Amino acid sequence: MTVELAHPSTEPLGSRSPLEPAHPRWWFISTTPGRILTIGVILATLGVLSAFATSTTINHRQQALSTVLNHTEPLAFAAGQLYTTLSVADAAAATAFIAQTEPRTVRARYEQAITDAAVAVTRASSGLTDERLVQLLGRINAELAVYTGLIEIARTNNRAGNPVGSSYLSEASALMQSTILPDAQRLYQETSARVDSETTASTQIPAPVILIVTTTVLFGAFAHRWLARRTRRRINPGLVAGALAIMVMVIWVGTALAISTAGSRSAKNTAAESLKTVTNLAITAQQARADQTLSLIRRGDEEVRKQSFYQRIDTMQQQLNDYLSRPDAVDKSDLRGAGQLLTRWRQANDRINAYITVGNYRAATQVALGHDEDDATPAFDKLEDALTKTMEQSRSQLRGDILNARRGLAGATVGGVVLSLGAAIAVALGLWPRLNEYR
Repeated sequence: MTVELAHPSTEPLGSRSPLEPAHPRWWFISTTPGRILTIGVILATLGVLSAFATSTTINHRQQALSTVLNHTEPLAFAAGQLYTTLSVADAAAATAFIAQTEPRTVRARYEQAITDAAVAVTRASSGLTDERLVQLLGRINAELAVYTGLIEIARTNNRAGNPVGSSYLSEASALMQSTILPDAQRLYQETSARVDSETTASTQIPAPVILIVTTTVLFGAFAHRWLARRTRRRINPGLVAGALAIMVMVIWVGTALAISTAGSRSAKNTAAESLKTVTNLAITAQQARADQTLSLIRRGDEEVRKQSFYQRIDTMQQQLNDYLSRPDAVDKSDLRGAGQLLTRWRQANDRINAYITVGNYRAATQVALGHDEDDATPAFDKLEDALTKTMEQSRSQLRGDILNARRGLAGATVGGVVLSLGAAIAVALGLWPRLNEYR
């Protein structure tokens, strides 16, 4: 029997199309267990993001406050000390020059001021990283060496009775007033501005944290409502526990940030502003003292020095009134009588000018250097002591406020992370039984 086979080309071909999937892609997400799983993943992700945002924000603030406390504020203080001590040195040099015999206390004040200035230069240079400010500090250091050289030449000639000594002293004072002090003022202003900017950065509203936590709370509320309708269970213990964890985290971290922000704002708006104001007052007082004594040395330009002195006194009086009128100014008690001291100092200078007008320089010198209550020196010394105490108190409060701001954040990082991650775990544990129901 013969069996005929059909030609291969006439055999029916099998279907070459791929097997159709039983369900379309992503079908699982549209199902109830898929939606529950999606909700769990989103809530867990938001919990992790909350932990990350909280820890990052708090760590950033702690680092910023540590930088201010350990680097920026000491640098600004060193610059302020340099600015102040240079003014003290110039005033002491002029005061020592007009005395017939150089007072040992005045000479010691000058030498101490120069030493303090050198120490301030060293401290400032160890913390400066800005090349422009490094060059500025280097120029101050070089100019200070020239200044001290001129003062020693003036002192030597004065002791020998050579009139040229007053010319060297005038040249040294001109170098200090026109070059060194403006450079020191610029250094102080720029370093103080850095303290302000870095302190302000630690008071900014944590927008990322607020956004993420708000999103977590809103989505968690939506998820709980949807799950209650779908599963006919009003309360999901996991979601409730997660919500409580987030609420505790918000209260904890929010309180810590509020305390830290209050400390930072107090440091910037109260202590730092007080310190800058009192520092400027102290420097202006030293410059006025230099004007007063130089008017007894540089014969012929007494009128210029007199006008400069009274302008500085008026400036100090206005700054003092503004300072005492501020409700948040630091330690006003030491400056309560500063206005009367300025008045007594002005009256003593009026007497000095009256003696100079009639050519009685010896009597004018006695008023400038004397220790009677109506003389210039007691009023100036008491004013200087009051300003020094207020500066110390202002700086102490500044560092205390910054330290309190940093302490306020202690533990908030760990607490925020633990509570955020705990909320994510609680959500997962709360949704797992609902997913098991669909097996």
